[in-house]
Amino acid sequence: MTPVAERLFLHIGAPKTGTSYLQKMIWANRASLREQGVFLPPGSRRKQFDAVADMRGGMWATDRSTASWDLLAERVRSRPGTALVSEELLCATPPEKIEQLLESVAPVPVHVIFAARDIGRQVPAEWQQALRSRSAMTYAQWLQLLREDPERSFWNVQDPVKVFERWGRALEPGNFHLLVVPAPGSPSRMLWDRFSGIVGLDPDRAQAPESRQNESLGLVEAELLRRFNARLGSRFPLRDPYITVVRDHLMRPALFGAPGARRIGVPEEYDDWLVERSAEMVRAVHELSGSVDVVGEPEELTAHVERATASPEDLTENELLEAALDAMVRQMEHIEATAQAATEQQAERPAQGAEAGRSTGGPVGDPWWRRLSRRSGSRRR
Repeated sequence: MTPVAERLFLHIGAPKTGTSYLQKMIWANRASLREQGVFLPPGSRRKQFDAVADMRGGMWATDRSTASWDLLAERVRSRPGTALVSEELLCATPPEKIEQLLESVAPVPVHVIFAARDIGRQVPAEWQQALRSRSAMTYAQWLQLLREDPERSFWNVQDPVKVFERWGRALEPGNFHLLVVPAPGSPSRMLWDRFSGIVGLDPDRAQAPESRQNESLGLVEAELLRRFNARLGSRFPLRDPYITVVRDHLMRPALFGAPGARRIGVPEEYDDWLVERSAEMVRAVHELSGSVDVVGEPEELTAHVERATASPEDLTENELLEAALDAMVRQMEHIEATAQAATEQQAERPAQGAEAGRSTGGPVGDPWWRRLSRRSGSRRR
């Protein structure tokens, strides 16, 4: 008899709820997870993303995909143990795709883990996330639309009731797990502890990775990215062109983690609305508690509103210019460091390194990086 997984856990987000942190913990400790009977189909972080993107289709699908959803489902159906997939792209999956997904892995029981965070922190965080996905919407427009339109896509992936209505109704009773993100000031590993408890892992067997967590944009850097997105026109569309060029060569080296970056807060006129809306969510979660496995306290979803000290609209052109120049310097430093690393790699393993670069599409095999490395090397000589 062909072995099948005992169960499949789908960690679907929501965005900006510690997903990057949890994924780094998962993949950095995959050997420990494997010892505890948990496997990560179809085998790598990139393959999980590509498999989910293939299932979602549309702009997420690409001919450069490293894995299909069919491959992931086949691995789930053919291997014993507990399968775990963590990808927030799953969160907004429409009902008809959810039905197809569940059918593709049958007869394996599916559990869904949805993480919720108080909207006082989510509203500014999700505006940043929208910018990182090529949006050019101003912060003022973002706030106004969220308050006036309860059907905005934000609520579709951030409201626990809406997500449960879409995902939970298709699952066996008790298989929808609401993971409440701990309130500010809680122990740093509490989110991992709660997540591990759902999956059946020993949280103490996991080691925190050394790499930095997902960084946020500061107030000025967010406005710079917004204006940059507006300037792009049709260039660098989602998915791969924008991610591989703008994210990897602008956002990560030049905009994230800017020294002295100012946090993005909430204007005073939105305080009461956020507090009232979060109170509605807390009441709704209590009402769902008979149908949903709530991990954490619903009251932790009460809005923690950080008051804005300035808004993007208040920034002067001189402030933006100075920040743009600083970002350009950081970008050049990153390019130089990357070129130097590529040159050193080629010097240490010339033949092997070049072959690896050609086969993997990494920096060593990238013609742009090769040209830059040669220029960098000639300067040092």
